[in-house]
Amino acid sequence: MPRRLIVMRHAKSSWEESGLDDHDRPLNKRGIRDAPRIADAIHDRGWSPDLILVSSSKRTIQTLSGMSYRFGQVPSQIKSGIYHATVNDLLLELEDMVQEGTTMILGHNPGSEILVNHLSGEWHTMSTATAVLLVESRGKWTVQEVIRPKEIQ
Repeated sequence: MPRRLIVMRHAKSSWEESGLDDHDRPLNKRGIRDAPRIADAIHDRGWSPDLILVSSSKRTIQTLSGMSYRFGQVPSQIKSGIYHATVNDLLLELEDMVQEGTTMILGHNPGSEILVNHLSGEWHTMSTATAVLLVESRGKWTVQEVIRPKEIQ
């Protein structure tokens, strides 16, 4: 199997609690609904990850929690370096990705969009809970598919 990377943006977060630090913002109702829908879509397409690297923010951890029933006991690592990351920060975090199989990095924008663009040369708008599957072949990454919650049947 070729090496694959799922770049995913967290599900929709809440802005209801004023004064709450950005890092501590939770998911809103739509985010809670969308996380398992995206997990089902990822599973149904055979993308299930072998390793998950997740930002330390509350909304990314809650997104992963809402997806975990589909991914079982897949190892995950909370990485504070994914929060507010530059593309260089994300590339450093990806040094931990599996060499064979599928790694998921669950983070934020604009980092998620910039990472996809940096690896593939393609620009994809990543609304909340969007997942992009990249496949590596001969050292080059190509976008295989993009899943957005509003496009799931």
